[in-house]
Amino acid sequence: MKLSDKDIVEMVFFPVVSKACRVLAEGIAVKASDLDIAAVMGMGFFPPYRGGIMLWADSLGSKYICSKLEEWSNVYDGGFFKPCAYLAERATKGALLVRILKRIWSTLVERAKSQL
Repeated sequence: MKLSDKDIVEMVFFPVVSKACRVLAEGIAVKASDLDIAAVMGMGFFPPYRGGIMLWADSLGSKYICSKLEEWSNVYDGGFFKPCAYLAERATKGALLVRILKRIWSTLVERAKSQL
C-alpha cells in the first residue's frame, strides 16, 4: 500500500490528537489550549502558526479524525489507532474539541490556512 504525505502526517498526528482528548477528558489538562501550548512549546514539533494540536484538529474536524482513526484501527490493529471515548463523542455530536467563540475560531482557521 502506498501512503501519501498527507496520510503519513495524519497517521502520526491523529493518535496524538486522540491521546490529547483523553488527557482533557480525564481532567489532567484543564483546557484544550493548555494542550496546544504543550504541543508548541513543550514538544517542540508542532508549528506555532497552526495554533497547536487541538486547534489544528478542529480545523480538520473531529468527525474526520475519528473516522480515519476507526478505519486504521480496523485495518492495522485494534488499539493504537482506536479513538478515545471523548473524541468519538465529540465526533458524533459534530462538536469542536476546543471551546472558543465562533468568530475567533473562524479568524484563527483562516489565518492558519493562509500560512500553508
